[in-house]
Amino acid sequence: MSRPERLDDATVAGWLEGHPAWRLDHDRLVRELRTRDYPSSIAILDAQGTLAEGLDHHPVVAVGYRELRFELWTHDRGGITQLDLDYINGLDELLVARFAQVLAD
Repeated sequence: MSRPERLDDATVAGWLEGHPAWRLDHDRLVRELRTRDYPSSIAILDAQGTLAEGLDHHPVVAVGYRELRFELWTHDRGGITQLDLDYINGLDELLVARFAQVLAD
């Protein structure tokens, strides 16, 4: 399967306008979440694994007490590609469908 090409800066900027929970940090898309408790953070980490495996595209995830940080970029393209956006869309849908009640404001 061929890997998608890196998206240009204007495309990424336009995408970010519609996804305020995400930000660009050093050519990576980043989202930080706070959860109700540590087990909730681990449950989200576990659930996103199926999404990542299905796309064969894996984020960098840092887990702390009641918090998660997701970083997305396509390593072999040196920046953001459609794979990153596909993963993020799936993650955001997963969070709304299964974890809205454990996300802290």
